[in-house]
Amino acid sequence: MLLVGLNMRPVIVAVSALLDDIRHATGLSNGAAGVLSTLPLICFGVFAPLAPRLARRHGMERTLVAVLLLLLAGAAVRLVPALPPLFAGTFLIGAAVAVANVVVTALIKRDFHRHVGLMSGLHSAMLVGGGAVAAAATVPLRDGLDLDWSGGLALWGVLALVAVLVWAPRLRRGPARRPHAAPGAGGSLWRDRLAWAVALFYAFQSLVYYTATTWLPSFFISHGCSEGRAGVLLAVCMGFAMLTSLLVPVAAQRSRRQSHLAVLGSALCAVALIGLAAAPTGAATLWAALLGLGLGAVLSLGIAYMSMRARTTEEAGMLSAMSQCVGYLVAAVGPTLFGAVRDLTGHWTAGLVGLVVIAVPMAVTGVLAGRGGHVRPR
Repeated sequence: MLLVGLNMRPVIVAVSALLDDIRHATGLSNGAAGVLSTLPLICFGVFAPLAPRLARRHGMERTLVAVLLLLLAGAAVRLVPALPPLFAGTFLIGAAVAVANVVVTALIKRDFHRHVGLMSGLHSAMLVGGGAVAAAATVPLRDGLDLDWSGGLALWGVLALVAVLVWAPRLRRGPARRPHAAPGAGGSLWRDRLAWAVALFYAFQSLVYYTATTWLPSFFISHGCSEGRAGVLLAVCMGFAMLTSLLVPVAAQRSRRQSHLAVLGSALCAVALIGLAAAPTGAATLWAALLGLGLGAVLSLGIAYMSMRARTTEEAGMLSAMSQCVGYLVAAVGPTLFGAVRDLTGHWTAGLVGLVVIAVPMAVTGVLAGRGGHVRPR
């Protein structure tokens, strides 16, 4: 399961790491580069609702192997150094990760129901850690192996191949649970207030997370940091995010209510963003660390809520599908809108203030989702 989590971000983050090379080699415009960067998030939102149906029909193990193979196929398509295969492969990868995101949440509820906090934390750490490793290692690996940009992207398909080889023996042993254990057996959560609280919390944290991590290196570079220094600061942010990704879900499972954790994570994000706006170079490492602590806390708590607010595997899958559909479609707007505000105003302050404002409803919905109880399909 952790191997699946480890595969969900490197194939996506690698595009950002090599985007300048891709633009120079292919003539990709700024607008098309924005579309390429947000395409996976759009796929996450569009294809997440299909995941419960696929898992119910084929079983969670078979569905996960199928999406890993689809992810591997997407990585292979991007070996062709041209724009149409690049977009096609990214689309396949986005669809694969969208389904895997949902099925893993249901799998945690089914197989680790007594350790939801720990496994949610480990899964979140794999997401954050996989993205951080890809951001740091893609360019050195490409240079060390003397590859072009397409080869640098395809490298991360090796992780998917490893995951397939690990999961394949499980298929030969047959389904691990009865067919009704697949997520999403019936009913709907779209009229449930608690489900909306979980979904909106996940949406606000996704918007802040993807906007902040997309633009953080450019922000530091514009304030005089070298590319290397900016990369180190992003790594600091992701490192501290891994820390809270591990700790917060464990603390959440030990508490009857988790509202205080949502407030803490949102407050850390807000303080870091205010610090970046007020003193971007005076305490850059501190702000990066605080931002990472906050982002890791709200990301992992949002994932943990999907299992904790559900009574059954089915409900966990439904809540995960709804939350990720809403969350990623909202998140897809963030990086583009933030960049547009930067271009319009000529500075970063307005965008950072906007993210601070978003931290308020993030905290409110996190409190509502953390008051306890379970969703009720209707």
